[in-house]
Amino acid sequence: MLSYYLYVFLIAGAISLVLTPLVKKIAMVKGIYDRPGHRKVHATKMPTMGGVAMYLAFMSAMFASFFFAPDEMRDFSVKYIGLYLGAMIIVGLGVYDDVKGMNAKFKLVVQILVAAILIVCGYGIEEITNPVGGTLHVGFFGLLFTVIWIVGLINAINFLDGLDGLASGITAIIAFFLFLAALKQDNVVTAFLAAALVGSCIGFLPFNFSPAKIFMGNAGSMFLGLVLATIALEGFNKSRTIIALIVPIIALGIPIIDVTLAVLRRLMRGLHIFHADKEHIHHQLLIDRKSHSKVVLSMYFLCCCFGLIALSFTGIRGIFAIAALGLVIVVTFDWIRKSGFLDFK
Repeated sequence: MLSYYLYVFLIAGAISLVLTPLVKKIAMVKGIYDRPGHRKVHATKMPTMGGVAMYLAFMSAMFASFFFAPDEMRDFSVKYIGLYLGAMIIVGLGVYDDVKGMNAKFKLVVQILVAAILIVCGYGIEEITNPVGGTLHVGFFGLLFTVIWIVGLINAINFLDGLDGLASGITAIIAFFLFLAALKQDNVVTAFLAAALVGSCIGFLPFNFSPAKIFMGNAGSMFLGLVLATIALEGFNKSRTIIALIVPIIALGIPIIDVTLAVLRRLMRGLHIFHADKEHIHHQLLIDRKSHSKVVLSMYFLCCCFGLIALSFTGIRGIFAIAALGLVIVVTFDWIRKSGFLDFK
């Protein structure tokens, strides 16, 4: 079985590696650049739309998997169509935003529409296995959580895309730990999705790590957030347990913390939640460490820590899981407070 996952990883990685320089040339010919600005850290214009290469690599790898994967992947066909349509809309939205620019409210409406498509295709959370026995039907609140989860992660990775190699590297790390968790839980579909996403990011990373030769753009960051959200939802829908929901939440700790702090910061200042600033976690670390590479590697390390913690939750149950979760929350909050990330003045 591991060989199947390796094939998907290699297909996605190879296609991403080949397509990225081609997309770069097209962007340069068409004059599609991310230009310097007061809230950006790069000093020269940079070709963008590298996310298109990752999108094509991921979808190609998933399509190829249907020809050699187990029956579980064929049963995934309806959800695959939903993911295909949702990703196509998100990437199209991102490309237009990269080229022409777009109103934040319109982007939010489209993101909600994409979440609705995924829910219709079977990604919605409707019930949770009760730890003390039975099943808890969450109905509307589960669907509302699904929408918030999808839209939230799309924007979380988008907010995180502020330094060379940051969003692509962190996404690869998170997807890798979700892949390991899926293996432990014998979740074939989630493992295939995660393997394809890791490959797509790894193939792109050589061109995006500092000093970057191309940016992924909004098309790439929103696409990565969408796929991470669907991987987490598919993992949950396999077992429908609280632990299956906790694992991806912890693994996604860094982007979730960053987007939560950004929303709180802007609301407390009376600003729109999509008002751009330079106070994300990576921006604040950049003040201390100066070097882009050091900050990105530090963020990679933090992400690995959250990934290892998330992976450990796949082996604990009951009161021990509750106690461990409480400890993680306390330690994480203490780290956020001591790091000065709660200073919204």
